[in-house]
Amino acid sequence: MSIQFGFIYFFLLMVGAGQSIVFAIFPALSRELMMTELQAGLVISAAALMSFVVSPFWGRRVDKAGSKSSLIQGVAGYGFFNLAFAGVLWLAIDTTMSVVAVFLLLVLIRCLFAFFTAAILPAAQTYLIAHTSAEERPAKMAMIGMMFGLGMILGPAAGSALVSVGILAPIVLSALIMLLPLPFAARHLHEAPVIQKQQFEGAGKIRFRDARIRPYFLLMLTVYAIFSAIQQTIAFSLQDLLSFDAVTTAQWVGIAFMICAVASVICQGVIIQKWQFSGQQLIAIGLVSILISLTVFIAGQGVVAVVIAFAALGVGFGFVYPGIVSKASLSVTGQLQGQVTGALQAAMSLGFIVGPLIGAGLYAEIGQWVYGVLLCLLVSTSLYVWFNRDKSEESEVLV
Repeated sequence: MSIQFGFIYFFLLMVGAGQSIVFAIFPALSRELMMTELQAGLVISAAALMSFVVSPFWGRRVDKAGSKSSLIQGVAGYGFFNLAFAGVLWLAIDTTMSVVAVFLLLVLIRCLFAFFTAAILPAAQTYLIAHTSAEERPAKMAMIGMMFGLGMILGPAAGSALVSVGILAPIVLSALIMLLPLPFAARHLHEAPVIQKQQFEGAGKIRFRDARIRPYFLLMLTVYAIFSAIQQTIAFSLQDLLSFDAVTTAQWVGIAFMICAVASVICQGVIIQKWQFSGQQLIAIGLVSILISLTVFIAGQGVVAVVIAFAALGVGFGFVYPGIVSKASLSVTGQLQGQVTGALQAAMSLGFIVGPLIGAGLYAEIGQWVYGVLLCLLVSTSLYVWFNRDKSEESEVLV
């Protein structure tokens, strides 16, 4: 299975790299195209909203049609619509298209991009779940997070080297690299077992309020809302606390998120792979680390405190993500794995929608204490998961 897993990990690496390249290039380019900050934000937010809406659809499709076909469609859509995104930006730079037309085209393309990209993670996770034992699952889920995180690290580094060729070159190249191995993946990946397709109709539907996955859905939503809220507010926090100018702030924010990503990659790619943790242990370690991070954000005053907080945040996400996925996957039968991973991806997308709103809205009113609100939110959700863990574990099935 090494070559099949290799394709899965490669696609996830490129998703992380491609996304981080777009996030690094598009905001600055949008100003050159005379777009407002709100318009630029809506282009990105529209994709997150689309991902939230369609993730359950892809989860059901993975269970019904198999993970291979959904993965191939997702990767193809990712590459094609990333190229289309670069194409519209190129036309906007070289022609006299109106700002409104450019904005509407970019929103449309990013929504189509998100529609297909939403298939990749549920298909990848379901494929690995179908080909691993329950004991191997936490480590394999950690590898998914590691590859995505590694892409988030390598993407901006490669993008900064390629941008001298042309500002759109990194986006185009990342899309082409994603598409090149697709024919080989289609040939070597094995489709889902036939029994899974035959039993799909009688397996039922997973909804967000389903008692088996509700604790994990809420936990995934909470931790990603916290992460995106920190992402939204940390620059303001550094400027207010340390009186940094825009350039210095951008430099330290970049360093902080790099430290966060490296810590997460080390946890998922080394520590979890070497020592066998249960899903419950991964969640516990991750939540404690995120709590430590938020405490340091509240109490810390300098750059050193920010670095420590982001390192702890990276450790927390490195452990909690594979823990949530593995525990949720064990709470249902094999015929519902795609729906579970789709629901968890919807939770992540919803977190990226509400997190910035919570962070920016509260920071304007209470400043640094926004991190105290996030800490209370995490504690509340953790207690809910703790007191409802038996409900999800009563039906736990090894698949």
